Order: sequence, then structure tokens, then C-alpha cells
Amino acid sequence: MYKAVMYGLRPDEVPLLQKELEELRGRGQELEIITTPEYLTKDNTSLAEGADAVLIVAACKITEEVAEGLHRAGVRYILTRSTGFDQISKEAIRKFGIRAANVPVYSTNAVPEFTVLLMLSLVRKWKTMEKKLSHQDFTLQGVQGKELGSMTLGLFGTGKLGIKTAEILHAMGCTILASSPHEKEEAKPYVTYTTQDEVFRKADLLFFHCVLNDATRQMVNRESIAKMKNGVYLVNTARGGLVDFEAVLDGLKSGKIAGFASDVYDKEAPFIRKDLTGEKLEDPVLAELLSREDVILTPHVAFFTETSVSNLIRLSLESLIEFETTGTCEREVYRT
Repeated sequence: MYKAVMYGLRPDEVPLLQKELEELRGRGQELEIITTPEYLTKDNTSLAEGADAVLIVAACKITEEVAEGLHRAGVRYILTRSTGFDQISKEAIRKFGIRAANVPVYSTNAVPEFTVLLMLSLVRKWKTMEKKLSHQDFTLQGVQGKELGSMTLGLFGTGKLGIKTAEILHAMGCTILASSPHEKEEAKPYVTYTTQDEVFRKADLLFFHCVLNDATRQMVNRESIAKMKNGVYLVNTARGGLVDFEAVLDGLKSGKIAGFASDVYDKEAPFIRKDLTGEKLEDPVLAELLSREDVILTPHVAFFTETSVSNLIRLSLESLIEFETTGTCEREVYRT
């Protein structure tokens, strides 16, 4: 029997975890899973004492201190219930001989559908309409929008999620320019590949499905914003670290940026998954962004469908079994 500790367990995951464990049990694969709602930190690695693996979420930062604590506890594998794995320090886990895996694809629909939802909400001025209707204002003033099909869109990242989003938008009549480290043949029916600089300069709306690394960190900054069209729209459902949020706020104030939608925030850790109703946000940039009608922020929920959560749990558990039974894992990250 393999043992794992599942950190950051949410109430919605409980029945889905039980279902997946029952299905594994029916196939003769017995797992002992200890759960906690706490995020993994250097102060609670002892919960993993005697465990083969830990299952984490994106908010759990694997620093050298955390990796050392897991190593002392006997943990050999870290399984993140997310596609992104930049929260796991490559150097830290290598130092302590810990291996890690992510879930590259848990749903090809959840994030692309949500991305298009944010696009439409921005260009059709949904937030303004909602505010007007809350005051029983049924006039047309201030709510004339734009059609996505009449716009040139710019896509950064043509992995599975980027391609699926492009496929949806192509069906809506959009012209899509794309920049990605690796051109994909399966993307070419929907996008025209060009340089990153050209995408910044020519797109009416930019959207992001790329990983966060040294090359992409704060790729949306004052310099790149200056290259963009006046009145550009930005939509980010990838990683908060791709964006300099202060620069975006200044772009909104100047009118350079017509609208900004993001499901992620670079400093979201103190807020994410918490009910702060009635409390003062100790982040003036976030507070100001939330107050603006030309900004739509959502709390890192693009992935959050029943299908996605079930798949994230199932595939993470399967990665543990694969590591233990074969010594390798198809979804392993930081292989080299």
C-alpha cells in the first residue's frame, strides 16, 4: 500500500477523492491518503512523516526548506494538482532527491471556455452593464461593445489549451496571430505564427496560455505595453507572474489599455481561497484593479469544473502509482 498526504484539500474535492479511491480499490490498488486543508509549508512537513508522496496545489511553494522537511519525512514524490509547476523549485527537489509530476492536461475545455468568457465580458462591457442594471439604468449609454470576430487576436503559447482556445475563436471568425517557442502543426489551421514583437504590435486583444519561466516572467511590462495598439485588451488565464500589474494599471489609467481580465494575480497567495468580506485589502494595486469597470478579476477559477477537479485528483493518484510501480512517470517534470 502506498501512502500520501493531500495538502490544500478543499470541500469540493472530498467526494471526488473518495470516488477515485474507491475506483482504484476496485482495480486492486490500495492507497492510504491523509488529507489536510492546510497548504504545505516548512512548518507542516511533519504531517508527511512516513508518506511516499505529497499531493499539493499551486499555492504550495516548494522551497529548499520545504523540500528538506519533506526529505526528512521520507517523501520521494511531489504531485501537483495543477498544470503549472513553477511553484516547485527545481534546484530544491534535485538537492534532496525528490521527483515531481504535474497534470499537463486535465480538461481541454475548462480553461479555453473561461478564456473566451472573459474576452466576451470585456469587449461587451459586461461589468458596466451589470452596474447600470443594479441601479435600474436600462439605457444604452456606455455599453456599446465590440465583436470578437472583427478583431485581430494575439495568442502567446500554443500548447493544448492555447490551440483549443484558438479553435473556438477561429470558429467565431477571429484572425489570430500566435507566438510560441515551438510551432505546432495542429495549431496552424487556426493561427498564423509570427514573432512575439509582431503579436504585441498588431493584436487588438492579447491572451496568454504560456508557461511561467525566466523568458516569460513579466512579459507584459511597460516596454511591451508601449508597443501595443492604443485601446488594446488583455486576457490572462495562465500565470499571474506573466504580468506587471502596476504597469497594466497605469496603462488602463492612460487609456492605452481598454480592458484587462485576469484569473490570476502575481501576489495572490495571501488572498486566494479566503473569504475577506468586509476586510481591507493590504494590496493597493489589487484593490484599485477590483474597483475599475474596465477590469474583470476572477479568483483563479478558470480550471474549476467538476470534470477538471476529478481529473486532477485521478491523474495525480495515477502518477503516484506509476512512479512506485515502474520507477518513472509520463507526467514527470524537471527530467533533465
